[in-house]
Amino acid sequence: MLDDPSDHLMPSFAGQRVRMAEAVVELRDRRPLRVVRLVYEILRFDEQGRLDVETFGQQNVALLDVMLESTLKNETNNTAIIDASSRFVAQGGRWHPSPSLERRVYQAALDEVKYQRL
Repeated sequence: MLDDPSDHLMPSFAGQRVRMAEAVVELRDRRPLRVVRLVYEILRFDEQGRLDVETFGQQNVALLDVMLESTLKNETNNTAIIDASSRFVAQGGRWHPSPSLERRVYQAALDEVKYQRL
């Protein structure tokens, strides 16, 4: 979807913003062992169902910028003006589930519950 959005249309998502949960799962003997990381993002689709790759990329670059900013703070810069534009762009692509929904995502990632596949 990222490399060639036109070749990977999702008509059921056309014209929508869709919440996505990405799970990185450790496997042992092809069976889920544990969830290593859960990431929640919002994807935008155009009227034909193509992923808005430009917005997705901007949000992820902004998220990286925010992470690097907090890691590499320049303590010699004593200015009272803070450029928070990256934070706002990054936040536009993220969401946080309720505890019960996060538990269900976790269980689905470990294949402990049935869920609808797309």
